[in-house]
Amino acid sequence: MKGEDQLKKELDDFKKEKDRITNIVGQIGGSNGKSSSSMINIAFFGILLALIIFGGVLKKISLEIEIAAAILLVVLKIAWMIHEAQKVSHFQFWILNSLEFRINEMNKKVRKIEKTLNKIDENGTSGLNNKMKNIEMSLKKLEEEKERVEEVEAI
Repeated sequence: MKGEDQLKKELDDFKKEKDRITNIVGQIGGSNGKSSSSMINIAFFGILLALIIFGGVLKKISLEIEIAAAILLVVLKIAWMIHEAQKVSHFQFWILNSLEFRINEMNKKVRKIEKTLNKIDENGTSGLNNKMKNIEMSLKKLEEEKERVEEVEAI
């Protein structure tokens, strides 16, 4: 019963952690994140297109201002991409750190189980050796008794 209770507890812990990770993944890379990223891309391209139309086609903006604004937009877009890459890298680091922690926990449990098995093996083997010695001694005593009985019968 104790083993079953422990397994149920571990299963519940696993389900809780799975739900927690699912929620975190949903917050970081869920549909809301994708739509906001798409909206920002559309805004950047829309502003860039408006600059080209107003500056190049309609000649309402001077060429220097158009080029400066286009460079500014490209710099902002690169900064946005770096920010997104940083979020992904942080999430990957968090996942790897969590996995390392879990592996270390499991490694400790395995070491503990190995120590327990070694103790059981040592105790079991020494116990068997003691029993074997007792049996051998009993057999020797029986053989000695048998010899004595045979000597007495011979007389």
